[in-house]
Amino acid sequence: MHPLTGVLDPAHLSALTARTEGRPDVVVGVVDGAVDPGHPDLALQPIRFVGAPIPGRDPDAPPGHGTLVVSSLAARPTAPTPGICPGCSFVVRPVPGVDVPPAAPVDLAYALADVVTVGARVVNLSLALQRLPIAGPAGPADDPGIGMLLDTVELARRHGVVVVAAAGNDGELGGPPLVRHPWVIPVVACDDEGRPPPTSTLGRAIGRHGLTAPVLPHELSGTSAAAPVVTGAVALLWSLFPGASAEAVRDAVTRPRSPARRPSVVPPLLDAAYAYEVLRDVSA
Repeated sequence: MHPLTGVLDPAHLSALTARTEGRPDVVVGVVDGAVDPGHPDLALQPIRFVGAPIPGRDPDAPPGHGTLVVSSLAARPTAPTPGICPGCSFVVRPVPGVDVPPAAPVDLAYALADVVTVGARVVNLSLALQRLPIAGPAGPADDPGIGMLLDTVELARRHGVVVVAAAGNDGELGGPPLVRHPWVIPVVACDDEGRPPPTSTLGRAIGRHGLTAPVLPHELSGTSAAAPVVTGAVALLWSLFPGASAEAVRDAVTRPRSPARRPSVVPPLLDAAYAYEVLRDVSA
C-alpha cells in the first residue's frame, strides 16, 4: 500500500497507486521555482533539467517551493514522503529568478514551451502569475505576456500535453486568464471533508473544467500542494493506459460521477477510481 493512501483517500488515488508507480516513458514536466537536485528524496530519480541553469544550493536552507513540488511527484518510494508517481520520468524547468512564485507570464510561457518541446506528457504549474500595476478595467490582462502564455497553452494542446495549474489562493472569483483557458485543469485545494479554504480562488471556468484535490503532508499548502495530486493522477492514468489520447485522459480525470455538480464555481473532487473506470471502459 502506498504510504500516502490515507492522506489521499478522498481522491481515491489508491486505485492508481496500488497498480503502478508510473512508467518511465511517461514524462512529467514541472515548471516552478528553483529546484535542488541534491535533495535526498530525489537521489537517483530520473530528473532532467532544461532551459534555465540550476541555481546554487545552500546546504543549510530548507527545501524551496520548486523542490517540494517536484518531490511531491518524484520523491523515491523509500523517502519519508514518497512521490505520487516516482516511476515516471521528469523534466524540470526552473523559472529564472523565481524561488517562491509568482512568475512573469512571459517567463512562464517560455518555460512551458521548453517542457512541451522536450516531450512532457503532463505539466504541473504550481505557481501564480505576477500582476502588473496597471490601472483601468483591463488590469493585468494588458500584459502582452498573457497572450504569449495562452498561445503556449494552445501549443501544449496541439502536442497532446495536459496542463495542470494551481487555481490560486487569492480568495477571489474569476481567476487569472491561465486557469480560465479550457485546456488547463485548474486545481483548488480542500480539507479532509472536501471543502476549499476561504482563500481559494474560484470561478465559473474553474468549476466547469477544474478539480478539487487534497494536499500532501509537507511544507507546501494551498493550491500549490493540491495541483501535483492531479498531475500525479494524470501520470499514473497514462502509465496504466499508455495508448490513451490526451483528450481521453483529460476527460476521464475531470469527469465527475455526478455531472450536476459542474455548474458550481467550486470544482468537483478528483475521483481517481472513477477516472480509471472511464479509461478502462474506453480502452476495452
